[in-house]
Amino acid sequence: MARRRTALIVVTTAFAALVGTTVTIVPTAAPAQAATREVESPDFASEVYGDPWDYSNTADQNTDAVGTSAAVSNGNLRVALRSGDSVSLVDTVSGSLPYGRDGAAMPIDASRYKRLSFKMSQPFDRQIGAVWWWTCREKTSECGGGITFPVTPGNKVYDLSLSSASTLQSGRPWSGKIVALRLDPVVLPAGKSGTALIDWTRLRGAGGAHAAYPPGTYGDAVVARRPRPVVDSPNVRQGVDLATRQRGKPWVFTNAGNASGVGVKYATVLGYGADGMTARNSGQYPGDSQLSLPVSRFLANSYHHLSVEYTYDGGFSLAGTPGGGKMARLIWWDPSSTVPQIGNDMLTWSGGNARRIDIDLSAQNDLDEDALSPKLGWAGRTISQLRFDPNEDPGSLTWHLKAIHLRTDPSATGATTVKFHDAAWVSGTTATVSVARSGSGSWHTVAKNVKVVKGTNSVRFALGSLPEAKYRVRVSMTHPGVATASAKSSAVIAMRR
Repeated sequence: MARRRTALIVVTTAFAALVGTTVTIVPTAAPAQAATREVESPDFASEVYGDPWDYSNTADQNTDAVGTSAAVSNGNLRVALRSGDSVSLVDTVSGSLPYGRDGAAMPIDASRYKRLSFKMSQPFDRQIGAVWWWTCREKTSECGGGITFPVTPGNKVYDLSLSSASTLQSGRPWSGKIVALRLDPVVLPAGKSGTALIDWTRLRGAGGAHAAYPPGTYGDAVVARRPRPVVDSPNVRQGVDLATRQRGKPWVFTNAGNASGVGVKYATVLGYGADGMTARNSGQYPGDSQLSLPVSRFLANSYHHLSVEYTYDGGFSLAGTPGGGKMARLIWWDPSSTVPQIGNDMLTWSGGNARRIDIDLSAQNDLDEDALSPKLGWAGRTISQLRFDPNEDPGSLTWHLKAIHLRTDPSATGATTVKFHDAAWVSGTTATVSVARSGSGSWHTVAKNVKVVKGTNSVRFALGSLPEAKYRVRVSMTHPGVATASAKSSAVIAMRR
């Protein structure tokens, strides 16, 4: 079972703890001065996720990873403040299969992003906040560090140097790859409580006088947006679907017909509809609900993009009691062995935090640490049997499985169309589209000086004299007077003649 293990550390409110911490509390609007134009500082969420932490959508904060109650609404992150409050900006859970925004899948480059700035309104004076970080998934004190900072009542912009002397946990400095980052907006003793509103958060790099701020106008200063390129095609959902190829219909469980041949164990199916197959854990082992998926033998290297759309009633928990066990897993058999290959835990978040699970099963060690031997894994195997376990809640959980897909890499013969957009578009944006063979760092330019329009843009990629191979696509964009930013496709595309 996935484990959430974090060292218990007490942070004192004594201001002596602030030694070595560089914190700037600046006005919520920069002071008026001669008209200036600055370029937005590099921002982790914008560059890595393609989505800044501006709390304009629920993806900006997984509220299941907040120590106290929280909500994203009206462009703010609302956090209940009380003893033990925390906000996991980047999180990871030991013993689970990393996917999406998990810090093990998308770690922070500490050499590029060295400051944390955020705009926060909170009511307390003579208290402190804290920032914690870890370089290991277990989040033990040995791999952790952090800083504290004073908080001021009212609506303020805080700009914290993470490169200051680390004073928390083992004092691990801000360096290397950071897999978990947590903000304690205000550290409160037991009995005190309140509410904080966070308007935006930036984990940023170097910049000008207004580098702490997101793009916008502040007095007479303008912070210009960096490009946010997004490659829409090729993507992981464009490959051939296994169920569609083998039986003529996908495992999209919005009707009973698409579930034909699927074996259900330790669960009772309640019906089918827009949310998919609705079922409730039941039987002798309700914490081990199982779906046996009918397959003919197939090559794992061909069908390796797993996609799952799944929700359930109630909240998220990893406890081994009713209401816990909110994880799924894939189990498969290779004909060379009778031993099942037990996939690692896939954490399934609740409510508005629920996201489609997209995992490349060949890209990492996908087996549970307690899997039986021989541990064959996915890559390079032949799959003869396939099972999906929706969750491990030992109670009578009701769940909704909309779809399961196993797909190949997308492919094309002769030519394909690359599609992309700029999520921070401004007039005058230009793009360069390049491709590189899988495993190669040598990029071939397909098109340059492309005038980027708002919305979807298209460029034709013809194989021409290039060899048949799998190609990754890269789109680099430039705003007028702003540095270039690049993004790569979520999947390679197999190009054939």
